[in-house]
Amino acid sequence: MATAAEKSNETQAPILQWHDVNMLLKADESPCVSIYVPTSPVSNYREENRILYKDQVKKVVEELEQWDIDKSQRTKLIEQLESIGTTDEFWTHQQNGLAVFVSPHRFQARKMMTRPDSSLAIVGDAFHIRPALREASNWMQYQVLCISLHDVTLYNGNQEELTEVELHSDVPRGMGEALGKTEASANRKDGDRSGDDSTDLKQYFQAIDKAIRDHHSGRKQRPLVLAMVSEHQGLFREVSEHPNLLETGIEQEPFEAIRQHKLGELSWEVAYKATRTDLDQLIEQYQERASHGEGESDLEQVAYSATIGQVGTLLVDESVRVEGTVKAEDGKVDYDHAGTEDVLDSIAKFVISFDGEVIFVPSELMPAKSGVAAILRYTMEPM
Repeated sequence: MATAAEKSNETQAPILQWHDVNMLLKADESPCVSIYVPTSPVSNYREENRILYKDQVKKVVEELEQWDIDKSQRTKLIEQLESIGTTDEFWTHQQNGLAVFVSPHRFQARKMMTRPDSSLAIVGDAFHIRPALREASNWMQYQVLCISLHDVTLYNGNQEELTEVELHSDVPRGMGEALGKTEASANRKDGDRSGDDSTDLKQYFQAIDKAIRDHHSGRKQRPLVLAMVSEHQGLFREVSEHPNLLETGIEQEPFEAIRQHKLGELSWEVAYKATRTDLDQLIEQYQERASHGEGESDLEQVAYSATIGQVGTLLVDESVRVEGTVKAEDGKVDYDHAGTEDVLDSIAKFVISFDGEVIFVPSELMPAKSGVAAILRYTMEPM
């Protein structure tokens, strides 16, 4: 059954995250409706955004007529789809894409930072997750943590966009809140704190660090760019236990950079080096492990390995699609199961179900031509 938060999607839609993809993978009911539309954050395009979505809903309505389900259930699914975006405000505040998922037990609307290749409406026995998985698993994703004495914000970013994250209530919104002090007691500029304040600063930074780790790190291990004045960078790093905090940050007042619309450019310069280095290391690891029988790129062998939990990390070519699916009972690829199903999607689902990592990468960086490259947890077993 849809939660209260999910029912609020007709007025707002958060950014798609890893936990949303996990929810979709757990669906065992049908029919499952998946809609993707490219949108624009420019307010002048809100009517175009609305029309694109309505066109996909019409396609779903036609497809649902072919399903042998109870009439009341069909009506409920359609009503949920039509409840999305009933206000101008919803379509004005978009990103580069919108994803909507509806089934008898689930209802989600999520903004996407990465623009879908095209509009898409699919009704099936499972959700169509390729665009969502690609969004959540893109190698270029990172986070930016902006801290001053009086404010804290967190952004999700990639090469195209920065999107502010709605912070958990445990994240303090300033030093006064973190330490239970009045605003006046922390009313100084960031670079004007005396040495006597170091204990307060440590407590403040520790509170932020813990809350971010607890509530905003997620399954996907994205690099974290720290944006704060240079005087405080060293102390924050001293107390931080965040495993993905980058050694290099943005050493200036972050909220001034935000006001000047420079945070995206500054953070991407830092994050690109880290994300590209991480990807290069994974490719090197795959190549080294493959030479010892612990790496595989044969599509059918990777499919089998995924179904038995043998794949630890899966690199997927973001441009490749192979029609078909993977049989859970024996790990064999069924190419006859064409249409909306994708073999690479099926492999990715199995890898995730066994707590493995999936990363979508550009074709020119892939170390294999098959569309997949798997780093295995142990030596290959024969199929």
